[in-house]
Amino acid sequence: MAARSTNQGLARERSEAPNNPSPGLYVHVPFCRSRCTYCDFHVASIRFPVMRDYVTALVSEITRHAALGFIPKTIFIGGGTPSALDLDSWDKLLGTLSDHFRSGLLEWTVEMNPESIDAEKIELALSHGVDRISTGAQTFDESGLSLLGRRHDAQRVFEVHQCMSELGVPRTSLDLIVGWPGQDSESVKKDLEAVSLIDPDHVSLYHLSYEQGTWLHKMLTRGSIEPLLDESCIDFSRQFLQGLSEQGYQRYEVSNLFKRGGESLHNLNYWQRGTYLGVGSGAASFHAGERWKNRPDVPAYISANGKPERVDVERPDGFFVVFERIMLGLRLIEGIDLAKIQAETGYDIIDRCSSHLRRYEQQGFLVCDGDAIRVTAKGFEILDAIIVELLEQLERTGDGIGIVESSGSGDSDPHLASSVMDR
Repeated sequence: MAARSTNQGLARERSEAPNNPSPGLYVHVPFCRSRCTYCDFHVASIRFPVMRDYVTALVSEITRHAALGFIPKTIFIGGGTPSALDLDSWDKLLGTLSDHFRSGLLEWTVEMNPESIDAEKIELALSHGVDRISTGAQTFDESGLSLLGRRHDAQRVFEVHQCMSELGVPRTSLDLIVGWPGQDSESVKKDLEAVSLIDPDHVSLYHLSYEQGTWLHKMLTRGSIEPLLDESCIDFSRQFLQGLSEQGYQRYEVSNLFKRGGESLHNLNYWQRGTYLGVGSGAASFHAGERWKNRPDVPAYISANGKPERVDVERPDGFFVVFERIMLGLRLIEGIDLAKIQAETGYDIIDRCSSHLRRYEQQGFLVCDGDAIRVTAKGFEILDAIIVELLEQLERTGDGIGIVESSGSGDSDPHLASSVMDR
């Protein structure tokens, strides 16, 4: 039976999306029953006493920010597995956020994994004001689910989306992965058929990356698994994008598409280099001109009682701002505003990178339109290479020495802080 999103009253089209969904609030819930084989996020094992203490610390940190006058326009609760919280902790966390921030919110997303979603948790989320649920399916191929270390089967994804439809969840998002070892055209077709049946409002299509320290990376270095050729990954990505387009999905970012209800405003804020606060162990923030992370240590976070230690503190300026604008903005269909970057930083990208831009435009990878640069569908297939080359050229002509090698422009790091990624 097909499960369809209700999307009641929220058919927001792209042209109606708010110009400035900043600031955002990211809430990190790091607990998982087991780590997926591709995951390099800050996660911890599920132990209910620890989880309850952690939520108490989260409540303290959230309350402290609210008392200081912080008012978010979007909220995203991610992990880890937020839906793995026990019902009382779930209610306590959502209730605190609702009490402080519900008024004036543009969007409130919660990540929920298929194996830990139930009707009671969905109903509680809706009662507190959550209006968007993101579900990690990754694939509907059982062998792929096993390889990726997922704890659900394909049927469970259909069941939870049916439940969300029956309970009236306003907006839904579904995550898929392209490029896992063993993936073939038939598995992509199966995934597309599943998307058609479930009919989510939004789809995130992430390319698999072999991050150091993950199980997949270890298997790769040992020769136990064989990665797909780049050409195969590109072919499967094209097959996905063509199939999703035929279903009515619009691409607005290199890895994200929507059908109804518009973009993920929370993530759009990252790509537009908007400000955000991250609460929880390991959560990243960009606020008042500074970037930092909470120390990624669950026991230390609990002991800090709402005042976690900040690490990796920096205040980006000059070339760092150009670096971030290019790395983030070129991910979007709308591209980057050159006049805005020049006014903000003094860097004239056209002047410094004219030959590179001209070549990429002639090859069909970029469109230079007045004061904007946009990446084409063809260009998105080599986005990392385009970004690195532009940044290297800017380094050679400016003062940004030694930054490009850490650009992190792949799908696993869309906003310089992987702990706040919608996935």
